[in-house]
Amino acid sequence: MKKGLVPFYDKVYRKGEKKHYTKLLFGGRIPNDVKEVLKEMRWRGKTVVDVGCGTGLLACQLARRGAKVLGIDFSKHAIKIARSTYKHPNLEFRRMDVEKLTGKYDVVVSLGVLEHMDNPFGALKRLKARVKRGGSLIVVCPNWTNPRGYILMTLRCLFRAPVTRADLHYLTPIEFEKWSKILGMKLTWRTFDHDWGHGERLLKDFERRLPNVLRDAKLPKNQQYINDFIKWIKEHVVYLDHKTRFSGASGLYHFRKIR
Repeated sequence: MKKGLVPFYDKVYRKGEKKHYTKLLFGGRIPNDVKEVLKEMRWRGKTVVDVGCGTGLLACQLARRGAKVLGIDFSKHAIKIARSTYKHPNLEFRRMDVEKLTGKYDVVVSLGVLEHMDNPFGALKRLKARVKRGGSLIVVCPNWTNPRGYILMTLRCLFRAPVTRADLHYLTPIEFEKWSKILGMKLTWRTFDHDWGHGERLLKDFERRLPNVLRDAKLPKNQQYINDFIKWIKEHVVYLDHKTRFSGASGLYHFRKIR
């Protein structure tokens, strides 16, 4: 992980995730990425490590479903919050770097981590080494093969606009398909959060995000032009049928270790 992100995330956890991130990510008691992981398999009896566990919600939910879970994170503030918030006999939290992780697990899971790593493929290789033969590696990260992604990646690629706060990489199923072949792992995947990729959440997100992106990129920021663009998206993009396999704003990638 880029060293500058360590103090960034410590600050996020001190401030509180719900105060820092858009409310679009925390619409319910359990965020969608956690819900998607929970329904991916039967967890009872599994040994699990949650890499980049943050404040511990997913790790605790897995423990409550019968898994024996270790949650690790580099942020001391995240681990402090996790330990004080979630208690379960099958649950342990440790502050540590993933490079120091040892042992093998039935399942390695990591939400919202790879896009922040200097070398995401190298990180996947390290995570694979911690998976038992026949076990699973489950990764969730943003997906950009949707209208939201096409618009923001246009700004990023053509104008080097900072379209996200901390992402170093903008990953899609295309990268994960390629990496699974190199790693010799069987991959299944799906995308979700379709309304964020091309629905009502996209509109709300852009109302907040686009003025900031244009400002930070030192591009012309005319609020009326922004309003006109969002209106056009609403009338011509949002209500089309984009619910294809690629079009959700988040992707879940389930690698199975076959050797």
